[in-house]
Amino acid sequence: MKIKMKYILYVVVVVIAVVLILNFFVLNHAKTTKYLSVGETAPNYTFQLANGSTESLNNYKGEPLILWFVATWCSSCAQGNTAVANNLAFFKDHNVKILELEQYDDLGSAGMPISQFISEYGNNNTYVTGGVASYNMTVAYNTPPTFQLDIYYLISPSGKILYVGEGIANGIGNLEDLISKNGL
Repeated sequence: MKIKMKYILYVVVVVIAVVLILNFFVLNHAKTTKYLSVGETAPNYTFQLANGSTESLNNYKGEPLILWFVATWCSSCAQGNTAVANNLAFFKDHNVKILELEQYDDLGSAGMPISQFISEYGNNNTYVTGGVASYNMTVAYNTPPTFQLDIYYLISPSGKILYVGEGIANGIGNLEDLISKNGL
């Protein structure tokens, strides 16, 4: 009987310790996880362009930018390419650059190369720049644990985030309104 009580007490102590440790890490993670939001400065990261060269996000300062993260196996991302292609004149008229980045490792699923993805779904032009985000860039702009497949940011010439959206195909009208309202 004493052995059974010791065993139960031991299990209870271990369970309480595990709960306290997990709670500590979860609470600390929640306090330190920073979701990007409107008004913040877009963090600078380097990424690989489709042609293999490395570029920095800071290279885009001074001009309005749509920073768009996609998965190349994502159907809404493909629809987004078509929507952007259909509205490309608007973005050109407002001098808004479009940087479309495949999320790191295509979020763990196989997809086509980003240049093929951009071209195949309507943007076979040089105005949309394609590339691949690093792991750190993907996590910074698309915070886990719930990765979005199709997330985009409208960034001002000074580098401030003006808008965050999901599903560019469905939000393109709002995006164009924001670009016009912000005088971009």
